[in-house]
Amino acid sequence: MANVVVELVASEPVRVLRTTYSVLAFDADGRLDPGRFEKQQFALAESVVAPVIASSSDESNQPVVVATARFIAQGGHWIPSPAVARAIEEAALGQRQYARL
Repeated sequence: MANVVVELVASEPVRVLRTTYSVLAFDADGRLDPGRFEKQQFALAESVVAPVIASSSDESNQPVVVATARFIAQGGHWIPSPAVARAIEEAALGQRQYARL
């Protein structure tokens, strides 16, 4: 899944502001597994917030790093090839034709 945030001027797309890519999981019946996606999204948020909280506590000097959330979040993330990323950006900006479902 690609999430693309596009800046609009006079209702026309002018540039891509942010793009994120996620991996969606499906169950045995081919339905989206929202629980797994939600778990990955919460883990992503935790992996971003945890270092900020840790730096403000006395425990930040501890040698042990708990990276569980980071690994869960990473499992829901992918990096497209440059060609695929360019195609997604061009489609988001209306510069490329694509099939609509």
